[in-house]
Amino acid sequence: MGNTDLTLFSIGVPSGNLLPLAKLKKEIVSASRELREGGTEYEPLQGNLKFRRMIAARSLAWEGHLSEGDIITTSGCMNALSLCLMALTKSGDVIAIESPCYPGILQLTLSLGLQVMEIATHPVTGIDIEVLKSIMPKIDICLLVPNFNTPLGYCIPDKSKKEIAELFSQYDIPLIEDDTYGDIHFSQKRPKCCKSFDTDGNILWCSSVSKTLAPGYRVGWVAPGKYKEQILRLKLIHSVSSTSLINEAVGNFLMTGKYENHLRRLRKTLQENYQNYAVIIADHFPFGTKISRPQGGLALWVEFPKEIDTAELYNYALQHKISIAPGRMFTLQDQFQNCMRLCIGLPWTEELGQKLKLLGSLSKKMKQNSAGN
Repeated sequence: MGNTDLTLFSIGVPSGNLLPLAKLKKEIVSASRELREGGTEYEPLQGNLKFRRMIAARSLAWEGHLSEGDIITTSGCMNALSLCLMALTKSGDVIAIESPCYPGILQLTLSLGLQVMEIATHPVTGIDIEVLKSIMPKIDICLLVPNFNTPLGYCIPDKSKKEIAELFSQYDIPLIEDDTYGDIHFSQKRPKCCKSFDTDGNILWCSSVSKTLAPGYRVGWVAPGKYKEQILRLKLIHSVSSTSLINEAVGNFLMTGKYENHLRRLRKTLQENYQNYAVIIADHFPFGTKISRPQGGLALWVEFPKEIDTAELYNYALQHKISIAPGRMFTLQDQFQNCMRLCIGLPWTEELGQKLKLLGSLSKKMKQNSAGN
C-alpha cells in the first residue's frame, strides 16, 4: 500500500481523500489537552468510557441496546476477532465461515490451528440457513460478516439474522459477528445485526472505525456477551490497554455528531462509485462478465468468463501499475479463479475511470489469447 504509483483497486479501506483528516487532527490535539497527563497514562482495561458510551448509544440504531459495560475496546476489529477466537477455541476445533471470505479471517483461523468449513453464500442474501442448520452438530464456533460482507457486499435479511441467532442459542455454540461494514449502508436505514436478536449473550459482536474513519488508528471493540471475563483476561495478557489518546479523540468525534455527518457523505460517495464502476465494466469488460450488487461496504466482486484466470490478470495488470485482489485470495478451496474484488473506496476521477477501462482491455486480451490457444 506504500507504492504511490499503483492504482490500488486491491485495497479494502477508503482512500484518505474520503476521510475527515483535518477534523481528526483537531480531535487528537483536543484529547491531549483533556486527558490526564496528556493521554500518556494507561486506560482502564475495558477501555475509554466516553468512547464505549458512544458505541453503546449508536447500538440503539440497530436495536442492540448495549451499555458501556457491555463493550471492550480493542486494537481494530481483527484484534477483536483474534481475542474472541483465542478465548473460545483450541487447535483442531472446527469453525464455519462464509465463502468467499475476507483473507485476513482465513489467515487468522489457520494461525490458530482451526479447521475451516466454508459455507457457500448467495450474492444477495448471504449464507444459506438450511446448510448452516445441517452442519451445526459438526462445528465448534462460527464467524459471520452479515452486513456487507467483503467481497460480495450482501446484507443478510433481518429474518435470517434472527433465525441465525436462535440457532446458535439452541446449540449453545458461540457466534462471532464481524460488523465492520455495518455503518456503510446504501439504504436509508442501518441494518440490524445478529446481535440485535441475542437473548443469552451467545453472540460476540465486533467492529471498528477502520473502514469508515481511520484505518491506522486501530480503534475497534467487542461486545462479548457472556464471554466478557475471558476476553478481558486475554486483553490484559496481550495488550494491557488500548491507546488512550486515540480512543478519546474518536469518542469526541462520535459525540459531536461529526461521525454521522461524515458517514452520510461517505455512503453517498461509495454508492456513486459503485454505479460508475458498473457502467464502465458493462461497456469495457469481456462479454459475460458479471458483478455483484453490493448493498453497502467497500467491495465489488467481479466474475469473469471461465477462460480468465485473475491470478494471471493480477500480474498482467501490475505491469500497467494497476493492483487487483484475485478471487483465489478469498478461499482455502480450489475456486474463484475467474473472480476478483475491486475496492470502490477510491475517489472517482477521470484517471481512475481510464484505469478501470484499461483493466477491462487487459482482460479482453486475456480472453482472446485464451481463445486463440
